[in-house]
Amino acid sequence: MRRKMTPEEVKSSLKKEIIRLGIDKDPSRTVYQKKYERSVAPSPNYAMKITGMKWQELMTELGFEYDGEKNKMLAMKKNHNHNKAPHYNYDDPTVRKEIMDRVLVAMKNNNYTKPTDLEKNLKKNIDISYGTLKKHGFTWEKIISAYKKKYGEPVVDIGENSKINWTQFTNKELLDMVTRVVKKEKCGSLVDYDEIYRYKYKTPAPAILLRRFNVTYAELWRMIQVNGNLPIK
Repeated sequence: MRRKMTPEEVKSSLKKEIIRLGIDKDPSRTVYQKKYERSVAPSPNYAMKITGMKWQELMTELGFEYDGEKNKMLAMKKNHNHNKAPHYNYDDPTVRKEIMDRVLVAMKNNNYTKPTDLEKNLKKNIDISYGTLKKHGFTWEKIISAYKKKYGEPVVDIGENSKINWTQFTNKELLDMVTRVVKKEKCGSLVDYDEIYRYKYKTPAPAILLRRFNVTYAELWRMIQVNGNLPIK
């Protein structure tokens, strides 16, 4: 008799089989049911039973973008008809996770890198305006944090800051700009500053100062600490 698999074993086996079948771009439950290797991988029903999750939830958990997501989101709408904007239960963690994932996919597919991109375009992408999301706690900071976690890379805006002519500022002025942000945001490292400044401030990138002073990351961070009278550890 086959040993009962643990939820984590089921997820691992399911993910491997989906990738082996080549349906990771659109892991349809119907296609998987027809093609999976029964002596090795779990059936859809078995996977959902052991994990206690629905197919869409499993696909999201495993990191796949599933075309069936739209139907799932429609099912989660409350009091919706064709004459009114869709309503979602924003108190439901599952709904919030699904909405966030749709936002991240829209950002990735359309190369959105700043809040104004979402303000102008998000509603046509996912049928929810960015203003509505902000009212329900989907702040830009949370979105870019989730983006980095999902895709393993930060949201990089090469827009406004890249157009500023930093040569018009003295070395001291540039150092002071960065130091002020570091102190205000309580950055613990130059990496912290690098992840924050581009979204909230018109200040130079670390690379600008590295070239100006011809120093290493560690040396630049020490200069910022000294300039701002920050504790040096």
